[in-house]
Amino acid sequence: MDRVIADGSYYSIERGEALSRAGITPVTPPPAHAVVHGAGQTGWHDELVKYIKDKGIYAFHKKYGYGLRSRVEAQISRIKRCLVATLLTQKIASQECEGVIIANIINLWNSFGRPVCVKNG
Repeated sequence: MDRVIADGSYYSIERGEALSRAGITPVTPPPAHAVVHGAGQTGWHDELVKYIKDKGIYAFHKKYGYGLRSRVEAQISRIKRCLVATLLTQKIASQECEGVIIANIINLWNSFGRPVCVKNG
């Protein structure tokens, strides 16, 4: 079975083809006005459209992990703001050590647990 990665619109055509060869299908939700075609070449599209019409767009987002990339990018942005935006050393060996130190700090932060978000009202 193919693996699926959401937010497929981020990838270039070449990258999308490479993902496809690796058994990963980039997915972007079809537009709200999309229809099921029923032709053999549009099977994946038709399946997505039907799923969204039956279950809703938020079920699609949840099923395919849509928006995960943006959450990862936001987390990296927070890390860069708290620690450093660039590596401070010049030599490759020093940069590798600096990367390990940053990763250890992040792992230490994660060991404290993650915040729990609660919707008010």
